[in-house]
Amino acid sequence: MNQSSGYKTKQRQAILDYLMDNRDEHVTAASISEHLEQNGSRVGTTTIYRHLDKLLEQGLVRKYTVDGTTSACFQFAGKGENCREHFHLKCEKCGKLIHLSCSRVDTLCSHICEEHGFDIDYFRTVFYGVCKECREAEELN
Repeated sequence: MNQSSGYKTKQRQAILDYLMDNRDEHVTAASISEHLEQNGSRVGTTTIYRHLDKLLEQGLVRKYTVDGTTSACFQFAGKGENCREHFHLKCEKCGKLIHLSCSRVDTLCSHICEEHGFDIDYFRTVFYGVCKECREAEELN
């Protein structure tokens, strides 16, 4: 193995480690780059996207493109982790993407399916609004 492929493997592993450590969050290539740089490893955005694409192909990472104005988000998918069983909330202030696991919403979805014959796509359904942290910050101002 030559030195450059070993370096790429270390970069890939560093990206994967970051995704696994933040498995409950949706992260951007910019946040990955910032984390790597803070830990002494400068990796270009193009390289990060290249590694993310490979991780996507392997099914280890999931990609979210919520709208056409914000960067794509990525999340560790790992074995047995399923993001298709809940909706997402998108904060219009800070851009955060939040998992919504709620029995009341599940009940609504069951009702819509049973009574109206419509099966909602959890993976692609996003509710837009303002997160708790941004609302609290607005109240302080």
